[in-house]
Amino acid sequence: MPSTSISPKSILVLLIGEVLEDPRVYKTCQSLCLKGAEVTIACTNPSGRSVREIHDFNSSEIVNSGLVQSKSKTQFEIIRFPHRKEFILKRLYNFFQGRINPGVGRAAANLHETVPSSPLKEFIRNTMIMMNFRQYIKSSRQINRKMIHAFSGHTFDLVHCNDVDTLYAGNDFKESGVAREMLYDAHEYWPGVGLHGSPANKALGSIEAEGIKNADYVITVNDIIADMIREMHGLHTKPAVVMNCPRKYKGSLTTDSVHVPVRLLYQGKVQAFRGLEQLVLACKFINGAELTISGYGPITERLALLAESEGLSERVRFTGKYRPDEALSIITKHDIGVLPLDPATLSIVYSSPNKLFDYAMGGLAIAANDLPFIRQAVVENNMGRIYSRNDPEMIAETINSMIADTHRLKQYKCNARKAAEDSYYWEKQFENYPWNL
Repeated sequence: MPSTSISPKSILVLLIGEVLEDPRVYKTCQSLCLKGAEVTIACTNPSGRSVREIHDFNSSEIVNSGLVQSKSKTQFEIIRFPHRKEFILKRLYNFFQGRINPGVGRAAANLHETVPSSPLKEFIRNTMIMMNFRQYIKSSRQINRKMIHAFSGHTFDLVHCNDVDTLYAGNDFKESGVAREMLYDAHEYWPGVGLHGSPANKALGSIEAEGIKNADYVITVNDIIADMIREMHGLHTKPAVVMNCPRKYKGSLTTDSVHVPVRLLYQGKVQAFRGLEQLVLACKFINGAELTISGYGPITERLALLAESEGLSERVRFTGKYRPDEALSIITKHDIGVLPLDPATLSIVYSSPNKLFDYAMGGLAIAANDLPFIRQAVVENNMGRIYSRNDPEMIAETINSMIADTHRLKQYKCNARKAAEDSYYWEKQFENYPWNL
């Protein structure tokens, strides 16, 4: 265990991505600061922000939360490294989109998100994915090396590695003595992020297996993935679970009323394997409801055209991108949160989606496809309905049954809010963080 004589303790957090756009990492940095640690976050810079800044999060939300103590710090240092360049699939998309045919461009960009229908298509897809993956690994290693160079000669009590693409630098820091201890935070089931048969899955599993050897602590997002990581890598202890829940909302919410028409919501990334085409088509069979798709992604335009072609433009709204601090205010204006995830990859199958907890915090009933963690949460807390097939008719049947029983729908909403207040909030989850300050 780390020495308790060092005060304040210093933590280096590693992330491939922008910390201000990653709610889990941002909340982790906040929580460590509030416990008195000096936090430095090394991340990449996809949005062109300043290379170095002192980020102050002393907002009214934090001040009024009761979490600020005499030893608390309300700022951390961000050091940003050049973002990795566009990968092969993105380059193909830009080439075709600009010079040949937009449809070909979209096909090239979305190839990795399509289940192949023949051995030839599977071979082509896997070849392109492996090319893309190799460039991703090469670029990530380059960023890791820049991080290693930047922090050589420094000393930290802990290096917190977010996901497999920071383990290379984390291991170097641990072995060189830059960091006394190392923590690995797996945000998802990495050996299953690709479709079945994708060569990237095996490669990612190998990277994780090699990188996790030096980890003094391992955490992940749910018990299912924790058990799988322990078994796969032969860990002596089960990884700690810190579910990616929102901060506790202490304001008042109305859960004992239902809008007319009932308001359905999907909030999050608008991309493949989210079941969004099935959800839009389900609206043809849903009575007395309107759907809002809040968020943006590569298939937004396709979904909007689908809604228009099916005569659903007045019942399906696309509201575009939103800021993280706007998420809850959007959620609370609705009645049912929908999670129509397709079980196309093991990472999706074993996931515990952020939006499940966000919906619950906002007091929404849940309608969701039958995936293990989601089923467990929804059934145990009696906060909605699970459907067994992710097709338009089954989605519609489930939602229609919820709409038809207003009293039960209100109860679902109330139960969801209670589950969030009792368990599904960040402050409670962070109590499981295994490194002692």
